[in-house]
Amino acid sequence: MTEFADLIFTIARSPWALVALVGLLVVDGFFPLVPGETMVVTLAALGASGHGPEPVIVLLVAIAATMVGDGIAFLIGRSVHPTRWVWMRGTRAQRGLEWASARIEHNPGVILVGAKFLPFVRVAVTMTAGASALPVKRYLVYSFFAATLYTGYHVAVAILAGGLFAANPFLALAASIAFGVLSGAVIGGVHRLVTLRRARTSR
Repeated sequence: MTEFADLIFTIARSPWALVALVGLLVVDGFFPLVPGETMVVTLAALGASGHGPEPVIVLLVAIAATMVGDGIAFLIGRSVHPTRWVWMRGTRAQRGLEWASARIEHNPGVILVGAKFLPFVRVAVTMTAGASALPVKRYLVYSFFAATLYTGYHVAVAILAGGLFAANPFLALAASIAFGVLSGAVIGGVHRLVTLRRARTSR
């Protein structure tokens, strides 16, 4: 177990860990089936317990990589409408597109920031923003705030867990991931309830 832990810590402290973080977050920006946020939590939690990169480095790298990934989704929406992508034709993706299309023109800032915490919805919203007439400069401002809040939240959770369980970094990591999954499920559940209620009242 000690050798395994040492291996994990060595990998986490390696510059390649940050390279992997960038890659995952960039892909996560337009294809939300990769563990981008899990990697953020992992490196930040290990860093907070003294076995990985400094959490502030993780935060800065994650913000930049997240903006790049979201920017790719925005450009995809600019050139190819989201409904033309096969994987965007599923039920969850379609709900996200409908929700985004109805709101992005009226309040793009709030929608882009809020949707960042909902995996499929955030991609649909970003692509819809690209397909709309939203100016690139305005989008970049919203993207920065969304990426900062999104990554900052996960890094903060990891730092808290890393501080509480400094003597057991793997427990800190497990607690961080579990809290992230739970909070994501709660946010997703609230979003679905609100969407269903609005759908019923609009009939």
